[in-house]
Amino acid sequence: MFKPISLKGLALGLAWGLALALSQVGHAQGEPVVPGWVSDARLGEVFYKRGAYNFDVYNVDPLARDLNGVAVGHSMAYEDLVTGKAAQLETKTYDRIVRVLKSPPKLMPAERFISPTFGRKYGYLEKLFDWTHILHAQTIDVLASADLTPEQKDKELEALWKFYKSSAPYTVTGLPLNMEFLDSQPYSGAFRRKYPKVNGLFWGYHWLQGAVYDMLWKSRSKGDMTWQYELVGKQYRESELYKTDRDFMPMFAETSPAFARRFPQMANAFDNLHMLHDMVNDILATNGMTEAQREAEIKRAIAMVVDDSHKGEDAGDQREGNAFHDHRSMEGQPGMGMMKMASPQLMFMPGMGWMSMNECGHCSMPMVLDPKAGYGATVSAEGWTMEVRCMLCARDMAAQVSGQALVRGNTEDPNRPLLLKSDDEGNWTANLKDVVFLEVEGPHATCSEWSRAFTSRAAFDAYVKAQQAENEEDESLKNAKPLTLKEWSARQGKEPDTYEKKQGPVPNPYKTDKKAEPAKPEVPKGAQATAKPAPKSCCSGDKK
Repeated sequence: MFKPISLKGLALGLAWGLALALSQVGHAQGEPVVPGWVSDARLGEVFYKRGAYNFDVYNVDPLARDLNGVAVGHSMAYEDLVTGKAAQLETKTYDRIVRVLKSPPKLMPAERFISPTFGRKYGYLEKLFDWTHILHAQTIDVLASADLTPEQKDKELEALWKFYKSSAPYTVTGLPLNMEFLDSQPYSGAFRRKYPKVNGLFWGYHWLQGAVYDMLWKSRSKGDMTWQYELVGKQYRESELYKTDRDFMPMFAETSPAFARRFPQMANAFDNLHMLHDMVNDILATNGMTEAQREAEIKRAIAMVVDDSHKGEDAGDQREGNAFHDHRSMEGQPGMGMMKMASPQLMFMPGMGWMSMNECGHCSMPMVLDPKAGYGATVSAEGWTMEVRCMLCARDMAAQVSGQALVRGNTEDPNRPLLLKSDDEGNWTANLKDVVFLEVEGPHATCSEWSRAFTSRAAFDAYVKAQQAENEEDESLKNAKPLTLKEWSARQGKEPDTYEKKQGPVPNPYKTDKKAEPAKPEVPKGAQATAKPAPKSCCSGDKK
């Protein structure tokens, strides 16, 4: 039966048709061609690479269950989007998802069984999602293993990447992609505007999936993993899930910078996959598209992020005038593509402000990014993770925030990192029973020499002796005494004289309208909104 088209529907269709036509012009200018495997109707499922570590994520059972809940939440939303229930996404669907997140399943469900209609309709998309999700899961299994040494874990992660690339044609590129370009399509932003609460859940998932990598990579036992996840999981369940005011989706290098630097291709692939999720969400939420247009745009989005479209290209490549082929990354952080208005020297990190990934977040001195150097740390608090140059910078940065914090510090032994956790009152506990600290405060230009952590008193003495022998005229370490954790944590260093607040082209590239106010997080009953501004010395605002 003929159904008349409303004027509103006609206007939306014409507007979208024009936008689509303009986007197609880009194909002639070097945009990707949809790969052949997209037209293959076969399921094409590939299973895990063999390994004794498979499913070792259950060494940290609360983490495993939270990740299982992520799979259910994504699938519920997708199924309702394609079965005519989009109008209830912010109400009934949201409530169903939150119930699952609060009581997640014991085992990881197959997403196609929860969203069968979506799977039948976009089976080619599901193949790409599923295969990269398996890579996600197996990397976490390796990192959560209590049987592999750090060296074995690194080798197995490299083997997993090769397995991912060689076992199926549907793979996401590990090159850094221009996130500003991917998020500037005609449909971009539609989902987060129409469904801010559900989008908040999705971006909360991305935060969790990124945040656990540094946590697990710096752990050496089940106890270390569980001990850290008590804080990471709390932050996820009580705050990160319910934020509706994020400027952009969480990126791997923001939540696990050490892992992203060591395995940039994996970090980039996961960011690119998450961006594809956002692009698909936006396409499904855009009014005025015909089904044919919607499918064409989903296939085009796939083509933008898969390996087929970037063959023969390398990290750092940039074709003049073509943002799709912009494979630059931040200096010092190859595991992160260009963000909005970013340059390799400076980028805006949502919630943190303009910053350089090459510098200490507390004192602005250049970072030495090799853990074998024996110094440096990361600080995690209130949802953000920053890299710092010395243990003093780590302690003082953590002291600037209210609530709990995690510090992951290097020691003289690359295989024995120091893990520190503070409570709400600022009291610290450590994973190394015999840890001692060196702190003979001097100029921050040399803070990596006079502020360090050691696994034992003997390691401390050996370092001090070697430093004195190397420079006999330097008497700064002559009377150095090893500080216990209690003595070290009671100190407070001088304000860094080297700190420099970065200034970008605009205060916030994601909020160019000065009248626009960020939405306040809507938190379900029983959860807490714990998001707070980042500390002034590392991120936003002026120094005291």
